[in-house]
Amino acid sequence: MISNLDIQTKTRGIDVLLFDNVNLLDVSGPVQAFDTAMVNGQKRYKIRYISIDGAPVRASCGLRLVADALLSDEIDSDDLLIPGGSGVNALIPNAMIREIIARHLDRQSDGRVISICSGALLLAAAGVLDGRAATTHWSRLEDTKSYDRVLWDLDQICTAQDRVFTSAGVTTGIDLALSIIRADCGSSVALSVARELVVQLRRTGGQSQYAIHLAGQFTQDDALTKLIENVVSAPHLDWSLDALAEAAGMNPRTLSRHFKRDLQETPAQFVERVRVDHARGLLAENLPLKKVATASGFGDLQRMRRAFQRRFGIHVSDYINAFVE
Repeated sequence: MISNLDIQTKTRGIDVLLFDNVNLLDVSGPVQAFDTAMVNGQKRYKIRYISIDGAPVRASCGLRLVADALLSDEIDSDDLLIPGGSGVNALIPNAMIREIIARHLDRQSDGRVISICSGALLLAAAGVLDGRAATTHWSRLEDTKSYDRVLWDLDQICTAQDRVFTSAGVTTGIDLALSIIRADCGSSVALSVARELVVQLRRTGGQSQYAIHLAGQFTQDDALTKLIENVVSAPHLDWSLDALAEAAGMNPRTLSRHFKRDLQETPAQFVERVRVDHARGLLAENLPLKKVATASGFGDLQRMRRAFQRRFGIHVSDYINAFVE
């Protein structure tokens, strides 16, 4: 998920943009992860908070946030972090903000632009995401259609390409920060941060922000809940309609009706979605394609290719080129 940056020991500066109606967790989550990272007893990152005019702002939850400086074309920090929130909509028409964001990568030879949640829409408006893989919060699907030069994949929790990083938002901002810390400081430092924050260093079982793993918590019967958990935990098993029905203790017609009622899809569609999600997680580990197809339950590479084509409209190889570093 991350660029292969050399592990360094110098302190990196990160400017965090604050604005009215910013999502507080989009700021505090990744910032806390960066602030916790220590190398040889020294903080690895120096955080500075900036606002459009240097004035305090109010987060969407009502908390007042004080900036250290104002946003300007003279940013000298290594990285620029753009959080999300409903306030992003008011920033997009601002040509000055878009220009500053667009020029950041050119100003800093090793600088990075990082977006959390709907902050990616501001990057897209600035042209930073043109031709690049990107994600944002699932609720912003309609907004992404305004930026058709971006390779959007809202199934992803994080993306990284050419010093530009995006995440789905809220808690996934921590996932993205940990991946950057891992690249900058090494696995042991990233693991130490994850332990301090009591979060996973890397999420397992795929990368979907749509939380297939949570689907069973919202069904109306225990049998379906248990079945969903079983499919997610072992996608490589035989999950034909008959096998699913037997595992759930229902006949195939009843099972199909329950899936439609609770998940708005057929059992076959659900199984394929789980398997694709699992495959995407394995592809991020750079495993051989045939091994990925087998471990994900597709059985053969051709079936996996057809599933990716249905889900994303692209071939597996194109998906790897766009979304797997």
